[in-house]
Amino acid sequence: MKNITLWQVQVEAARPDINIKKVIQKMKDTPTGWIVVFPEMVVPGYMIWDDWLVNSYIKECKNLNETIIKLSWELGITVVWWNIDFDENKKNEDWSIRKYNAAYIASNWKLLKTQYKTLLPNYRMFDDKRYFTSLKEFALEEWIPLEKYYRPVEAIINWVKTKVSLLICEDIWNINWDYSIDPLEITKSHNPDLIVVSSASPFGLEKAKFRDRLLKTQSSKTTIAYVNPIGIQNNWKNIFNFDGWSSVYSNWDFVKWVKNYNEDGTIENPEIEEEIEQIFNALVYTIKEFWKQIWVEKAIIGLSWWIDSWVSATLLTIALGKENVTWVNMPSKFNTNTTKDLAKTLAENLGINYVISPIQESVDLTIKMIEQTTWESPSAFEIENIQARERWKRLSDLSPRYKALYPNNWNKDEILTWYATLYWDVNGSIAILWDLTKTQVKALARYINRYLKKETIPDKMIEMKPTAELAEAQNPETWWWDPFNYRFLWAINNAFITKNKTILDLIKMLQDWDLEEFLNLHPWKLEKSFNSNAEIVEEIEKIWKAKNGNYFKRVQAPPIPTISKKSFWFDYREAQKKVYFWEWYEEVKKQIVV
Repeated sequence: MKNITLWQVQVEAARPDINIKKVIQKMKDTPTGWIVVFPEMVVPGYMIWDDWLVNSYIKECKNLNETIIKLSWELGITVVWWNIDFDENKKNEDWSIRKYNAAYIASNWKLLKTQYKTLLPNYRMFDDKRYFTSLKEFALEEWIPLEKYYRPVEAIINWVKTKVSLLICEDIWNINWDYSIDPLEITKSHNPDLIVVSSASPFGLEKAKFRDRLLKTQSSKTTIAYVNPIGIQNNWKNIFNFDGWSSVYSNWDFVKWVKNYNEDGTIENPEIEEEIEQIFNALVYTIKEFWKQIWVEKAIIGLSWWIDSWVSATLLTIALGKENVTWVNMPSKFNTNTTKDLAKTLAENLGINYVISPIQESVDLTIKMIEQTTWESPSAFEIENIQARERWKRLSDLSPRYKALYPNNWNKDEILTWYATLYWDVNGSIAILWDLTKTQVKALARYINRYLKKETIPDKMIEMKPTAELAEAQNPETWWWDPFNYRFLWAINNAFITKNKTILDLIKMLQDWDLEEFLNLHPWKLEKSFNSNAEIVEEIEKIWKAKNGNYFKRVQAPPIPTISKKSFWFDYREAQKKVYFWEWYEEVKKQIVV
């Protein structure tokens, strides 16, 4: 079908005033006689959470439907859009107004149909059942067969009668029979000419490829139009970016495709990037949009001697422009010319403002204060943390001087361990790399150099063993100790977080010689880093204790752009708790630790 326009507009959460202006403009840009399609919850925004409980807000959003219906007649087009619907005569168990996630189709100043969402996702970032009632529940209350609601309506598109069906996001995803009904299958049984699928589906690695395969397969003997928004929305600490990827499919093939992160409706050939390129594009887009949301143009970033801050600084420069980024080197007496020279090199390569603000005098004053208060000198470990916190304080003091906000540079491997100082590692306005492993951060550094077509981030920094330079022995030229075996660390933590395994599960796998395969460590081998099962068990126990014992640090951190299938906070929900080793653990451990 050629006479269809997909407008994957940038939807602003809880800003119907902005969103309706975009809808109106895009409708005016649509040729007469065509059908125009908008994303899920294009008027109110999707991730607005308890604003759904504010009656005045949802009434304001629904009232805007009349503007859209009238304009469809004036322009001579058919329009499909998504908005809230509600019934004040029905109440939920908490006495709130009954609400529905609804699709609308209008033509010739007439509302042809209102379709409610059937499958309400309640996993990961979704919490639909808290706010909405499903079509299934509605049909049961009305004593009307559910199948009746999936019948297509007849619309005139380019002066041709066309049978159009409407589905909403999750309604196409019953691929594993997670739900008792399949709205897509029921819809197809009515043989519509066009199935419009409106979505508000956040970015996810490989999601676009998987969705394309699904919709291509389902487009036999019909046309499927899928539209998804762009922009960023959030729930508590998770920032989700919506990348678009709106497409039209017919008879197992593409017809149209709208470039990701693009609002102008340009049609291009479908081309899904490699994984590291997807991560790069998602982070750059999220940074750019996040800084717009917080009404700040500039960023100031503290230099550390780990690759993470170097990658963060480069991403900020690409997203915000070199004139808007300041890099602060805050050396103590332990910092070497090696890292200071490399830092200056990166700043020059990026063309960003580079300032040096030494901290040793402040560190010495803090040590003196502690000695005068406790009559004891701080330990070497305490002095390391004093330096880290002094850098946080210095960055906080400089931030208003530059009218800039500073990010957090931690990565996911370190989040899961004890390896973070409160009020240095755990601070900032946004945690750019929190959902990336150390391996992914290094891969991103190499990709950035390819993207910029020059060695912007020095290769020496990418390959250097990470050292904090917080003590005399932590010299980058002689430091060859890495605090973590990152490949093993993430494999174990991924088993705990994504695969919901316990330490007892992993020890049993080690006993049965299945652990290496389960962790997908090939071609890397356990024997390369461990001399015995006892060492492997010791390392797994250390990771288990660190993960469960350090939630109090993670919960204090800033928002993160969500990249993985299970990011922290709303996506992976946890609590501070005592470390538990499960029944029979010691017995199993004795059998394999000789």
